[in-house]
This record gives sequence, C-alpha cells and structure tokens, in this order.
Amino acid sequence: MTSHHVRPVLGITLKLTSVLLLASMAACVKWLGSDVPSGQIIFVRGLISIAVLALLAWRIEGLHLLKTANWRSHALRSVSGTISMFCLFAALTLIPFADVTAITFTAPMFLTVLAMLFLGERIHWYRWTALAIGFAGVVIMVGPYLTFGSGSSLGALVALGAAVFSALAMMFLRGMSGAGGEHPITITFYFSLTSMLCAALTAAAGWPMLSAEQWLVVAAAGLLGVLGQLLMTLSYSYAEASTIAPLDYTNLLVAVLYGYFLFGEIPGLSTWLGAPLVIAAGLIILWREYRRARPAPGRPEPVPSAISSRQ
Repeated sequence: MTSHHVRPVLGITLKLTSVLLLASMAACVKWLGSDVPSGQIIFVRGLISIAVLALLAWRIEGLHLLKTANWRSHALRSVSGTISMFCLFAALTLIPFADVTAITFTAPMFLTVLAMLFLGERIHWYRWTALAIGFAGVVIMVGPYLTFGSGSSLGALVALGAAVFSALAMMFLRGMSGAGGEHPITITFYFSLTSMLCAALTAAAGWPMLSAEQWLVVAAAGLLGVLGQLLMTLSYSYAEASTIAPLDYTNLLVAVLYGYFLFGEIPGLSTWLGAPLVIAAGLIILWREYRRARPAPGRPEPVPSAISSRQ
C-alpha cells in the first residue's frame, strides 16, 4: 500500500468508476466508427493525457518527476501499449462492443505464456488449468467469427492482437513499477507521448475534417481515458490489489449495457458461453499471482501497476 489509509470501500468505488469511464471512452470510439481514423482519436487522446499528466507531475513533485534514464523499458512498454490501443480501437469498429471486451480479457493468459517464454517463469498445474479453461473460452467466442475474409473475422483477430500486445506491455511494466521503480505518472506520460507521436504519423494518410459533434466526442474520449486511468491508479492506493484487480471484469457488464442501449447489439450465445471461461481463467491466474506475491504478515502488499494499454 501507499501512504494513504486503507479504505477498501473508497478503493472499490474509484475502481468501478474508472471501469465506467474507460468503457465510456470505448463507447465514444465505437460511436465515431470508421468515419474517424483511430490515429486521429489517439493523437487527441495523447495530447490531452500529456497536458493532464504534466500538470499532475508539476503539482506533486515538480516536472523533474518526468525525468527518466530507463528509455529502453519505456520504449518497449509504450510501443506495445500503443499497438494494443490501435488494435482495440479498430476492433470496436468491426465487431460488437461486448465481444471485443470479452476477447481482450485473454490478456492475463497471454501474459502467463509470455512470462514463461521470456522471463523463465515456471507454470504449475493451476496455471496450466487456467490456460486450458481460457483457451476453450477463446475458441468458443472466436469460432463463429472465423469465416475468413469477412470484417467480423478481422475484428476478432484484431481484438486478440490487442490482448497480446496488452500482455506484452504488462510484461515490460513488471520491471518498471513498484519499489525503486518508475512512478506511475512517469510511465503513463511516456506511453501517452509515444502513442501521440505514433498517431501523428497516420496523418500522412489523411485525416478528415470533423464536424463539431465529432470533435466533441473525440475530446470526450481523450478526457474519459485519462480520468479513467488516473482513478484506476488511485484505487490501488486505498485497497489491496487482490480486492481491486478482479473488478476489471465488471467491464463486460458495462459493455453489454452500452452495446444494447447505444448500438442495438445483443451478444451471441458464443460470447455468453465463452466469456465466463475466459474470466474464470483470468481470476485463477490473478488469485495465484497474489498468493505467490503476498508479503509476510505485517508488511504491506505490493501494488501492481494499474496502467494498462487501455489508457
């Protein structure tokens, strides 16, 4: 925990609010659809995030908080997160909201595999079981989309890509946060800067002139994104990570509601059958991670980074 007093109700409230805000950001992106390029949205979002984070850094410790010597780790984390965001935004324009959300819940599964391959972590039977359960859920959810050549097939595969690159970003984050590591604001600042610069490159393909209403929604997406990530980070200061992290899965409920009421989408049977398996796999992995990392009695629980590629 941080220096804040432990206030689990406040932590849970902040986390649930952040879930709502980030889901609202995704709803803005989906509403804009293919009429507004993802790069244009991400550029505005990055610009807003940089301004807000620089102001926060200045108020907390001064702008020297943003200094870093860890450029390689920032580059790996930021590029991975940026690709994940591009994939997420693209998937939202191709397949239903709830389906995108459910598929991106596979990120903890991919993180487990990546940690085994690149960090040398051992995977015991419970995590193999979780991976098997989650894989079955993925097959059930993605299977109906695999009529290759259709936009829905591409949407499912791009959503899986978002989960893979999100897992890569989380893997790189492991060595950047925590005791003696980079401040969350510093990590998020360089992610926002990287995503903004990468998005600016897409302007060469041509950005359309937006209507006043579209500009308002783009700006709302940027503001909702940065507020959501900040509240998510703050929530870990008031409650244990083992209490806070599983609340991410409430995002599926919000996505179902937004999909139905805003876009007239009803998740198919495959999503209802597959998503619980993927969520169960993620919860098993989370439970084991926190059991393994739990400190000795009397010592505070380590706070994992709350910054994800959904920023």
